[in-house]
Amino acid sequence: MEKSPFMLQKIHKLPFSPPPGFASPHAQTAIACFFPTGTPPPSLTHVIPLKDGDALCGEVSTPPQWQPHHRTVVLIHGLGGSHESSYMVRLSRKFYDRGLRVIRLNMRCCGSGFAYASRPYHGGSSEDLHEVLISLKERNPDSPITIVGFSLGGNIALKLGGELGDSGKHLIDLTVAICPPIDLAQTATILAQPHFKFYNHYYLHHLAMQTKPWSQNITFSSIFEFDTHITAPIWNFKDPNDYYVKSSSRQFLPLIKHRCRIIFAIDDPFIDPHPCLDDDHPESLSFWLSDHGGHMGFFGWSDKEHRYYWLDGLLCKWIFDEQQ
Repeated sequence: MEKSPFMLQKIHKLPFSPPPGFASPHAQTAIACFFPTGTPPPSLTHVIPLKDGDALCGEVSTPPQWQPHHRTVVLIHGLGGSHESSYMVRLSRKFYDRGLRVIRLNMRCCGSGFAYASRPYHGGSSEDLHEVLISLKERNPDSPITIVGFSLGGNIALKLGGELGDSGKHLIDLTVAICPPIDLAQTATILAQPHFKFYNHYYLHHLAMQTKPWSQNITFSSIFEFDTHITAPIWNFKDPNDYYVKSSSRQFLPLIKHRCRIIFAIDDPFIDPHPCLDDDHPESLSFWLSDHGGHMGFFGWSDKEHRYYWLDGLLCKWIFDEQQ
């Protein structure tokens, strides 16, 4: 189906080029995971109570020059991640050095919040994020909030944006979702394929560590099996498919009314953005596509400051420019 001129205006080409020898999406994805993280900015652990009695923990970094009307950036990690994930540490330092308050948010049972939750997070935990944002606005109502969601964190942020609709404009100034799995069933199916064994093992290892109180006596060899034995029963979904249908953000994208940018790499090993590009979307939503980059990789020359962290340079430009 031919895209309308309106949709074409909302799809932008990113000028990313991988270095020679690093065009493989698997190389891009692996480099993003194992390159040095850098030093995190100074932070204080804030505990954010949730309505059901659990709590989330955020590592809050506030520059000395920050004022209550300055921007707050909330970083949300991906599957199996935490505030200590390399991309969370690296970007929080860069935003902090630019005078922005940064919150590295741990979802339930992750990072510094492990002891504060009675059940683990899942890919549709948008209610938790909503409560965090309300808490932030109550404390600093004049601080514009930017959300940066990585992978599964991006799915959660997009789902919330659609659920909030028009009211989201009063709570969130900008959302940036990086390689979000907007169709959870599709991503789980891809990861279960034999040639994705490395990725499957990587994610399951981290999930098993984060959910040890619930999963230590259960055997699972795929994300689907994990969701069958852990996610679905703990969160009262009928089964994994019920969870995937209700938690995937693709259906919520047309309902987003605040400014939102979604970054995809066409060669992402386990996320295919093409189906959603033909959907109808509001003016507030735009897609930013690169031919290369893998899953949250984008390893390529940026400039002297960011060097080969090309994605860092893009995000710092987008978000710091908003502060000016």
